[in-house]
Parts: sequence; structure tokens; C-alpha cells
Amino acid sequence: MGIITLISDFGTFYPAVMKAVILGIAPHAIIVDVTHDISPQNVREAAFILRETVKYFPRGTTHIAVVDPTVGTSRRALVIEAGGRYLVGPDNGLLIPAAHSLGDFEAMCIQVAAKSSTFHGRDVFAPAGAHISLGRLRNLEPAPAHVNLELQDPQVSERTVSGSVVYVDRFGNCVTNISGILVIRRSGYGSTHLLNDSVVVQFVRTYDEVAHGRPLLTVGSFDLVEVSINQGDAATELNLNSGDTVKLDRL
Repeated sequence: MGIITLISDFGTFYPAVMKAVILGIAPHAIIVDVTHDISPQNVREAAFILRETVKYFPRGTTHIAVVDPTVGTSRRALVIEAGGRYLVGPDNGLLIPAAHSLGDFEAMCIQVAAKSSTFHGRDVFAPAGAHISLGRLRNLEPAPAHVNLELQDPQVSERTVSGSVVYVDRFGNCVTNISGILVIRRSGYGSTHLLNDSVVVQFVRTYDEVAHGRPLLTVGSFDLVEVSINQGDAATELNLNSGDTVKLDRL
């Protein structure tokens, strides 16, 4: 039985149709929904989640990721083999950070006609992923070139680290691209920072080290710095969204 993971910005209904297509081809597939709540059309957010997901799944897993603002155009559909895993999705850069994280990779184009110009998740990527999970690599051609996408590193100066929000979870915690190790080494837990020139925040190990409703910085499960509020919603209360700048000045 092959494992197939799904990532999309589709919400609730459309992923069920994709799963129906997969199970029609590979009835014994183990399907894992990573998330279908990616911000609409946010390819970078999906690329981050895919990159952070693939390392936890075993070799042989097929990862289907579909955030596809240019669906129905001449953009290509890709299968990438990397580190014994297969990544399936549009050629818009979404798959590339995950592929690089797994090592050397080979990209191939999917040559399948789609019934719909708006739902390649159902018509192209779901069937391709299902066949791949069964060991059937067909309707593929080499893709010597592909759209690249790099997840940016933070900028560091003597007293300032500037990064960006790469993901906002359902609790309103804002995951940044700033390494937790970087801030631990530069400042240490208990240090105080000015967030975006306006909010004083403490860098702590746990949420409960600050009062309820107070903002904080901590290292989350991605090993990245997160902007949070103890028992609150940092994204809403601090007006932070995926892609926004996060500037930390050490006080």
C-alpha cells in the first residue's frame, strides 16, 4: 500500500473528489491530508509546508501539492523524484524547496489531457499520484528546466534580524523564516526585542512565561521563531499575515 499526501488551498469539497479519483485507481492507498487550508493562491506558503512535511514520511511516499493560480494555462505539470519520494504538482516553484531538501532530484512533465481547465487537481495530479504510488511511471517526459522558487533567508545585522512570516497556524501563531538557533545564540531566552518598531516582546521557551494576552517570541515545532500571544491570536491582534515582514531589534 502506497502513502499519498495531499496539500492544497482547496478547502473542503474539492479534496474529497481528488481522493475519490485516487482510490478509484489505487483502492488500497493510504491518503494523508496534510492541509487544504493554504492561503488562496499562496504558492510560497504551500512550498514551505511541503518542505517541512516530506522529511517525516518514508521513502516511496507520493506527495501531491496543488496551489495553482495559473491552472489551465500553458504552465506544465510536474513529477519530481527526490530522495526516494515523488512530488507531484504544478510547475510554479511549489515543489522545488522540498525537492532541494531531499537532495538531488529529477523533474519530469506529466503528459495528460485535462477535462477541466480549472481542476487539474482532479484531472491531472490525483491520477498521476495514484499511478505513481502503484509504481506506474507513465505519460512522463524529461523536464530539463523548471520554475524555481527559493524560500528566503532572514537578513542579520549587529542588533537586528529581519525575516518574514511564512505560515500562520489556526491559533494565529505566526511562523517566521528566522532560525530559532540564530536567536538563541544571539540573544538567549529571556531577551527582549522590539517587533516591527512598535511592539515589545520577550523571547521565551513557553507561552505561559508571559501574562495572558501578552505577545511573545518562541521557537516552535518547525525550529523557527514564532510570533505568538499567550492564549491569543497574534495574526489578528498584531495584524500579521503570511508574507509580511518581521523585524526584531534587540533591546
